[in-house]
Amino acid sequence: MPVNRVKLYFLYAILFLVFTQGFWERYTPIPAQPILEILIIGITLLSYKNILNPLCYKLLFVLSVGFICSIYTASSIAYFKSIRFVLYFFFLYDIYRSTHFEIYQYLRLLKFLMGLVILQGVASIIQIFIIGERIEGYVGYMSSLGGSTATTFLVLVLSICMVILLYSNNKLSRKYIYEILLCIASAILVGYSSGKRTIYFIAPVTLVLSVFFTRIYIRRDRLMELRKKVRYIVIGTVILFPIYIIGATSTQFKLNDRIKTSGDRMEILSGMIEYAMFYENSEHNGSSTGRSGTTKNIVKSALNDAKYFFVGSGFGSYKDEEATKERNVIYGIVGFTRDVFSGGMIFAVLMSLWLIKVILYHDKTEQDPFSITLRYMILFSFLFTHFAYSADYVTHLKLTSLLIVILPIINTKEYEHIKEHLWAYLK
Repeated sequence: MPVNRVKLYFLYAILFLVFTQGFWERYTPIPAQPILEILIIGITLLSYKNILNPLCYKLLFVLSVGFICSIYTASSIAYFKSIRFVLYFFFLYDIYRSTHFEIYQYLRLLKFLMGLVILQGVASIIQIFIIGERIEGYVGYMSSLGGSTATTFLVLVLSICMVILLYSNNKLSRKYIYEILLCIASAILVGYSSGKRTIYFIAPVTLVLSVFFTRIYIRRDRLMELRKKVRYIVIGTVILFPIYIIGATSTQFKLNDRIKTSGDRMEILSGMIEYAMFYENSEHNGSSTGRSGTTKNIVKSALNDAKYFFVGSGFGSYKDEEATKERNVIYGIVGFTRDVFSGGMIFAVLMSLWLIKVILYHDKTEQDPFSITLRYMILFSFLFTHFAYSADYVTHLKLTSLLIVILPIINTKEYEHIKEHLWAYLK
């Protein structure tokens, strides 16, 4: 069997487990996470020669800094547990971006990935209408523990799908357009079924940014076509706005009963914004519980304490109640502040820069408007998640598994023949 086919089967299995892990955890005794990690280690051992390149050396430098910090804070075991998902992402991304796939193989992989995204929407419908519960930790069939993924998953899926729709031409069949729209609907349903409040703010921002970046980079001869699509988006937004309001009033915004029943849309929106501002900066007994306040307190502590700035409090210490109290935080730690807390400011900055480098890195391939726009929207998804919302890019593979499949198309020479095939529908 050809090596690339073996790698492809491994990737199918890995993606399937990533996007159904919550199902196995909820309804079966099957240990999905250990099986997933065994598969990743297995494909890495089979392909170890592929990972020695500049990106690898930069990551080794970052990890060396983290390891030194972990020795100083006596948290080396926790360190390796903490960074393993970053390693898994790098191994998989680097293995598959240097693997030659035939066009039909990659197209099947894309369809499979889209099917897994749509499956999350189906799981959310079952959760809402059949089980009759909206549980924060249940994120489609992906997860049973972390609700933040419901928001970050929506941002990444919406970013990718909107850029594809905005750049697509009349050669892209309606069937694929409907499938892309289903992916967007599924991501929205995941956010709604998990009761996430942030989706009502970040989804419109993502939509506007995708149009903004497309307008900047799209070829001039396609501007009329883009304006037509933007008109459709505006009309669709107006039509769906009542559903947006219904979703907002049924989600756990602390709106008083008068506002909920009045039907006054401006009052509802105003109440949502007021609650969001309060939540972001909320405190309990002098310790922050909102993300903005927590980020401020952790960064302030790092700037005022030399030891904390250089080596942090130890990997895994952000889970310790005494350690968090010392930094005046209770809840709201995001990806960047998790790394500051664990390994200090230098480690956190280096890790963030490395992840940004992975998103922006390309093998000196010709940079077309679609690739540039998609890369910046993925970067937006990362910046929002890592610096403002959660640690989802460094604590599991739910988001990065999408990047393993998508990034090689816009970043890698090995995929040039596939890129040329797809560009017929995106130019």
